[in-house]
Amino acid sequence: MADLLASNVTVLDAWLTGDTSGKRNTVRRVKWTGTTAGGYTNKLLATALGFTKILRCTNILLDSATKKVYPAVPSADGTLIAAIDPAQITDANRADAADVATSTDFAYCTIEGV
Repeated sequence: MADLLASNVTVLDAWLTGDTSGKRNTVRRVKWTGTTAGGYTNKLLATALGFTKILRCTNILLDSATKKVYPAVPSADGTLIAAIDPAQITDANRADAADVATSTDFAYCTIEGV
């Protein structure tokens, strides 16, 4: 297991949002595969997803065989996406980020950032 690499990410759609005369953010709908990441050890890094800082993200959809949805949020500093696996939550680890395995699947997420 390791951090997500930019070479494993495909940008499906991209557009700009915001005021045309002021700050504009980039939104990308991406898919990735070939990694197990999403926690604070094996990271879904902003730089691998084409951003300096992530402002917002949707939940992560694993599509293909598993068809699962993983709740996800940007970290406080915007450098990564943290996900949780609802199927593995217990009272002891309810707030812990968890890795999302995509070695045989594709993960999809829409991300806004700079």
